[in-house]
Amino acid sequence: MPGRIAALSSRALRIAAELPGEEPARLARWLYRFGTAPRTPEAERDFGPGDDAMAVLGLTPGGPARIRLEAAFEATTYPGWIGFARGNGLPAACKLYVSPAPAALAEAFPTIATVLDRMEVRAFKVGRGLGGLLRPDKIVAYFADRGQLAATAAALARALPHCPAQGVPFTAALSEDGLLSWGIDPPPGSEAASWRAWVTRRIAAAILAARPARGEAAVTAARRGLAATGIDPDAWLCAS
Repeated sequence: MPGRIAALSSRALRIAAELPGEEPARLARWLYRFGTAPRTPEAERDFGPGDDAMAVLGLTPGGPARIRLEAAFEATTYPGWIGFARGNGLPAACKLYVSPAPAALAEAFPTIATVLDRMEVRAFKVGRGLGGLLRPDKIVAYFADRGQLAATAAALARALPHCPAQGVPFTAALSEDGLLSWGIDPPPGSEAASWRAWVTRRIAAAILAARPARGEAAVTAARRGLAATGIDPDAWLCAS
């Protein structure tokens, strides 16, 4: 699906192809962080330091969203994230990214939480602190099958028709505006635990393998290299 995510992913590829250096891990980290909103003085002012930022979402202890979610989910905090799970925890078949722009979080998150609860999503996580809320993949929900993922995405699209989006590069778009996208994590035992970590390592390797080519020649060579490894460089999924 053309749209914001395709544009973000293409822009990241073009910039990465021009960056100096030959270290794959460093380039992969840069690609993984691409699309993160800047940590400006205004963001520091509006969200606050540390976990104070979670008050914007109502997720601090005693906050309205936290109270509602803890009635249905078990909450767990860990570095960088607060997770909500019910039943057997995190299914691993596929994942939905919900990516409101940071300025839209205060208004959008109560609706997102309501939909995820109503759709009986088994598990999701939210980025912690200001850094977590500025990253593009700030809300990730997990599903046992693509049917429930698609139904939940459709419900979110109906509930948030005008929500400003940030968009998650290198994921498969479900909406043209970039608010909703999805992915499938690599199998256990892979060198990276998440889809985006896995795919950005392969992008970095493909770009560096194209050297000394730069610019569009490097981007074209990198896309061919990705396709050769089984990744669709347009849909950002493993090619079937």
